[in-house]
Amino acid sequence: MSDLDLLASFPAYGDGGPVLNDWDDAEKSLGVVFPEHFKRFVGVFGGAKFDDFLRVYRAGAENQNVDLVHRTLAARDTMEKTRPEIRDLLTERGSSPSELVRWGGTDNADLCFLIPHEDPDRWAVLTVIGRGDEYDLYEGPVESYLLRVLRGEIVSEVFPEDFPDEEPSYERNPWI
Repeated sequence: MSDLDLLASFPAYGDGGPVLNDWDDAEKSLGVVFPEHFKRFVGVFGGAKFDDFLRVYRAGAENQNVDLVHRTLAARDTMEKTRPEIRDLLTERGSSPSELVRWGGTDNADLCFLIPHEDPDRWAVLTVIGRGDEYDLYEGPVESYLLRVLRGEIVSEVFPEDFPDEEPSYERNPWI
């Protein structure tokens, strides 16, 4: 079973149905070609909220608060202007804030990013605390990172001690 399948096996509630994403517009607007595994992840979890705390965005949402493109463009500017430690980390990796893709966020204003790479298998996950200097860097796909956080295999420097719940779940909301 893949990490995506394992993540999808967590208890879920809310609306079922397909998650619609506008990948052509997202890739054009952000200047990136998304790996297929990320598209599958957002195809399953776009609009979902894990443990009533961490929201996954989707490409083409009418609500700008959960639209991957809108949230990414705003966050790139923030990371460039206010987070020198993130700029330095990205520079070491041969990247910059202008390349980050924001795939989600939390109720505490924490930011969840992808760091693109020319090799689709080498994209990394970067989670940045909303207020402070803490961040997590995970070398691998979003679904693997999120699965390990929810299982307690990774203790985040960013997320609060009460996340995840003892029995993690998620709310499906493909239309948000």
